[in-house]
Amino acid sequence: MNRPTRIAFELSFFALAFVTAWPLISVEHPPLQDLPQHLATIRALTDFGDSTLNFRDYYVLELGRTQYLAYYLVTALLAKALGVVVANKIVMVAAVGGTPYAMRFLLRAQDRDERAAVLVMPLTWNAHLILGFINFIAAIPLTLVCLALAIRLREAYSARRAIGLAVLLVVTFYSHVVPFGFAALGATLILMGEGWRQTLRRWLALVPAGLATLGWILRSPAGQATLTAARGHDVSGPQPVYASVAESLNQIPMWLTDVLHVDTDEKILAAYGVVLVLAFTVGSEESRTELSTRARTVIALLAPLAAAAYFVTPDSYDWIWPIHARFPLLALVFAIATVRLSDRPISFVPLALAAVLTVMSARAIETAFVSFDREEVGALDRAIATIPRGERVVGLIWDRGSRNVKFSPFIHSVAWYQASRGGAVMFSFADFPQSPLRFREDRRPPRVWPRWEWTPERVDTNAQLAWYHYALVRGGPGPIGADPSIWRPIGDFGPWHVFRRVAP
Repeated sequence: MNRPTRIAFELSFFALAFVTAWPLISVEHPPLQDLPQHLATIRALTDFGDSTLNFRDYYVLELGRTQYLAYYLVTALLAKALGVVVANKIVMVAAVGGTPYAMRFLLRAQDRDERAAVLVMPLTWNAHLILGFINFIAAIPLTLVCLALAIRLREAYSARRAIGLAVLLVVTFYSHVVPFGFAALGATLILMGEGWRQTLRRWLALVPAGLATLGWILRSPAGQATLTAARGHDVSGPQPVYASVAESLNQIPMWLTDVLHVDTDEKILAAYGVVLVLAFTVGSEESRTELSTRARTVIALLAPLAAAAYFVTPDSYDWIWPIHARFPLLALVFAIATVRLSDRPISFVPLALAAVLTVMSARAIETAFVSFDREEVGALDRAIATIPRGERVVGLIWDRGSRNVKFSPFIHSVAWYQASRGGAVMFSFADFPQSPLRFREDRRPPRVWPRWEWTPERVDTNAQLAWYHYALVRGGPGPIGADPSIWRPIGDFGPWHVFRRVAP
């Protein structure tokens, strides 16, 4: 590119990347299902010693048991200066907006046209992001950069490059194990060659991440559960649940871009399929070196491997869900890294169409987010403000869905209280092995059955709720509102109700 063309491309690319991330910035309460739980965890990590928030009364820090350490620690560090909500938005925007830049880096490392990175932008808004799987989303650009760094290290060894790759692989592992697996496999294959001595020297960059993986598997409950699921032969414990091939095929659109109740994203996905076919058909032969041939071969293997993994891995195992659903998005991302663009004007057509689809998708998502925040969240913050700091609060969410986005963005609403005012809440990820927090055994809430938060109608207001001082209820209010001598209503805020326990 000449200088004016380069400047125009950089400005356009930045604008598109910013547009993809804008819905996250535009509202105070993005409808990402698990987001409140993440914010609550980050607040506890940030202010664990604050006596007014009472985190020490209810929780124990166990950073070694979580494999999501990178996201939590980075965000907690930023939150010290910026607050939890702003810090988390910065990290999410970096993950979403950084993915196309990471794709550019990988394409350049393969001596491919970096403009093809535009093709990854329409995939930004997918079910994983709406579900609040921020760790998984953040690990995708890290994986792409790891693969590019492996190619650079294979091209010309230096200690600086080796250390950079080693550090980033560890960060990727502590973001999410599935993208990390592809990063580790790809880097291992790319770094092979020129004799076993050279190969072993390069493979030293993989050792720190390998040790982190081994330690997590051996010491972490989540790691042990993952290992057991992979073995698949523990008949005495929980059994993996598999989806049929037909079910898996039908669910592919959902795991890609089908996140709105309107059919806009379905139409965008259909158009995106046409754009990808066009992008793969207008390519041309590219100059190849021995290294670029090896790198391209390795990267090209990752897409079909991810696609195959979607059909052979389980849908869920014990508390781990989803498993196989991670792979369709990764398969498409890796496929885009193999696109060959020509210098002919026709190669601009799929890029321009992808840019249009990116803007359309972001606009539809922003509209849904704004409507959700203004019309459905309502007076949540006012309801939370009626509860003193550092309290024990239970959430009973009868009305957990949204008219604007799919899944259940209100299911974890009680965690907004912990993110804002501390204390202990239920339902909480603190009872799951992937959390860096766990309840103190001497001051924990009563243990509840799996998926307790989805069945407020089954909750016994005496047996399960006696530990709590306050209740945040959406919809209902169900049995908790039946006897004011036990639970007294202290505020109604549209769909939100706040109760205080008055009986011993």
